[in-house]
Amino acid sequence: MTARKFSILETGSPRYVLARKRAIGQSIYMGVALSHVTEGQIEWACSSYDGNEFDTHEDVFIADTSVSKARQLEKLNDTIIRTVREYANSHNYRIQAVCIGCDEKTAKVVADHPELQDPIRSMCTRFWFDLDAAPCIYTLRGISLTEEAASAARKVYDWFTPQFPGSIPRIAVDPETNEVLVDMDGHCHMVDLKHFEDTTDKPTWDKLLQLADQCKQRKLKILFFNSTPQGGGVALMRHATIRLMRLLGVDCRWFVAKPNPDVFVITKRKFHNVFQGVTADEQYRLRQEDKDLWVEWCEQNFDHYWGKGKDVVESADVIIMDDPQVSAIIPRIRALNPAARIIYRSHIEIRADLASVPGSMQHDLWDFLWSGFISKTDMFISHPVAGFIPPRVPHTRVALMPAATDELDGLNKKMSPSDLEYYRRVFNRVAEDQGSPGIDGERPYVIQIARFDPAKGIPDVVEAYRDFREQLTNSGVEDDQQPQLVLCGHGSIDDPDGTVVYEQVIQLLSQPEYRDYAKDICVARLPASDQLLCAILRGSFCALQLSHREGFEVKVTESLAKYKPVIAYRSGGIPLQIEDGKTGILVERGNTKGVANALVRLYTDTGYYQDFVNELRTKEQDSKRQQYFTPFQSVNWLYLATELAYKGNDEA
Repeated sequence: MTARKFSILETGSPRYVLARKRAIGQSIYMGVALSHVTEGQIEWACSSYDGNEFDTHEDVFIADTSVSKARQLEKLNDTIIRTVREYANSHNYRIQAVCIGCDEKTAKVVADHPELQDPIRSMCTRFWFDLDAAPCIYTLRGISLTEEAASAARKVYDWFTPQFPGSIPRIAVDPETNEVLVDMDGHCHMVDLKHFEDTTDKPTWDKLLQLADQCKQRKLKILFFNSTPQGGGVALMRHATIRLMRLLGVDCRWFVAKPNPDVFVITKRKFHNVFQGVTADEQYRLRQEDKDLWVEWCEQNFDHYWGKGKDVVESADVIIMDDPQVSAIIPRIRALNPAARIIYRSHIEIRADLASVPGSMQHDLWDFLWSGFISKTDMFISHPVAGFIPPRVPHTRVALMPAATDELDGLNKKMSPSDLEYYRRVFNRVAEDQGSPGIDGERPYVIQIARFDPAKGIPDVVEAYRDFREQLTNSGVEDDQQPQLVLCGHGSIDDPDGTVVYEQVIQLLSQPEYRDYAKDICVARLPASDQLLCAILRGSFCALQLSHREGFEVKVTESLAKYKPVIAYRSGGIPLQIEDGKTGILVERGNTKGVANALVRLYTDTGYYQDFVNELRTKEQDSKRQQYFTPFQSVNWLYLATELAYKGNDEA
């Protein structure tokens, strides 16, 4: 019987031309099945699935038996990638995810030849970097190779959300322990250690491997706890950290609490916002009933998911608490496992000046959290800003660590021009659905990526943009040559302020002073797609970060890593991230006129703008940014673990 093949449309066909001009690529999900037939011969099948129908391709790969089996698989990888790329491009399909697997016979061949594991993983990473498709590995079963491929396609379709853009994996959480099963518990394989090594300087990489070996030799168990598996910088960092730790073979796990919207109102508005000093309204002072509800929630989570007999806290050596949301479990950790070393990691700007004033909301809140819970930890880690360390924390227990991002995940990886155009169209579809104008592909744009949060200074962004546009008009620049403004960000399940602030921004744009510019201001709450944010940031002219209160803003790091000059307020840790006049421009908080003037000069003085871009591309700046990426931060965590943990360390 003749093997079935993918159909390839002629590039000159009317359908092809129309698709390239207007359409967003249709999402498809692919399954790839491999079967080792004889020496030098591998059968493979690929099935595409759009949620309704399957399309199948079958082929036999005849390898050059004079080269190694690993090299044979590398050649097969080239063939598969080339075939599916041509198929997807000709139909204007967008491959969102792929599941790669093999039958039991082939799995045995791989088991007998460990050197073949790397080429199979390499196929996954090539789908990620070459085709921007999230890759998964799975053991396949079926009565035929075609059935296995179809099963794989259907399986990966079920693992991803159909919401635009279609490549967002469903967050998996173990129902027994609420452990976050990062990358679908390891089935999703986007990167290998070699990719991290290639993007990390040698001293940092060597130290990382050395510390990882120490952790494995001492069999250390490291745990992270926080409130949510998705949304916000903490969750992004933990996904990246666990991914790298898994590749290193370090026993590192991450747990989250069961969500409670009533508690999240307390932790966001009466913890987070109060600590940052963004509100002086007495209605946000912590009351006894708030304390009781929060403590009860934390203790219930501990007892149900992590307590005695759960083999979570009992066997841990080092436990990291991210921010105060679940810090009420600290006394229970101490009681259950006195030998565990506990680290409190503060990610937000805590106004130490206000927390030092008796009777202030910040003072009373910090007194409650410190006295009952955080004081029982072994170390307090803050962003490297002295004003972020609240009173009563002994300096001998303080360490400083910046926030980090990941060069290889969807937020930062390099993208092809077709990827950038696809995500621009997706952004415009999302914006249109929310009643906002989209991005004009023929015009530059200024961007601020941030949660819709009262501390992010979004009204200042709008006012600075109005002033910027007015100055350009007065200097004779035509409206259609003036940049647009993009305001966008993800939400978070533990942040009830997002909808409120978003609606305030929409109302602000209807005010008379902004009405003339509203048609050029794109405001969108985006789905949790990392690549969508990455692409929109890469397409920008420059970035803003006008936060009034800020910890250490990873979006500044991500902008600079994409060679985008950043105009920002001197808030929180941001001045540590930007070299004023070299990699960006720092302006005093609230000085929207200064922001507008900086935008005008960047836009109208090409040489001035290019000086920033050239500086950001230098090896010196690349080296400085290393400390803000996952490998360097993992060195910090592993160093703390090896130094603090009692197991195998008489000097801890």
